[in-house]
Amino acid sequence: MGNAVSNLLRKKHASKGLIDVSLMVANAGRMDTLLQTTTRDVKFYVVLVLLIICVVLQLILAWMLWFDAMYGHVKIGPAPKQEDYQDDEEEFAKEAKRHIKKLKRKLLAEKLSNGSELVLLLILVLNIFITAFGAKVA
Repeated sequence: MGNAVSNLLRKKHASKGLIDVSLMVANAGRMDTLLQTTTRDVKFYVVLVLLIICVVLQLILAWMLWFDAMYGHVKIGPAPKQEDYQDDEEEFAKEAKRHIKKLKRKLLAEKLSNGSELVLLLILVLNIFITAFGAKVA
């Protein structure tokens, strides 16, 4: 069961990445079209700002997905026990710090994974508005 869940999470993660890449390509094309227009009315600036916000959010999403891929699926073993390091307190302290660091990274990766769904939703909504207000090719 754990392996099936892991495969599902990997596929979900990959699909988020593919959506992010496809929207980035679409927004680059929209920005190119927009910048080639000669009219600089209010609509132009609204769409330009929306595109810039969207691209920034896409870069943030890419970083979130990368961080989750790097640290979200790391298996963390049991915490080090002090009795295992009776002779070397310094080594125990190092191992305990490493363990805490891994736990913090995994927790952050889980939060970023959950947050990435919200960021992806914001990107999709922004793209709807960009399409609605978007530049028309003459």
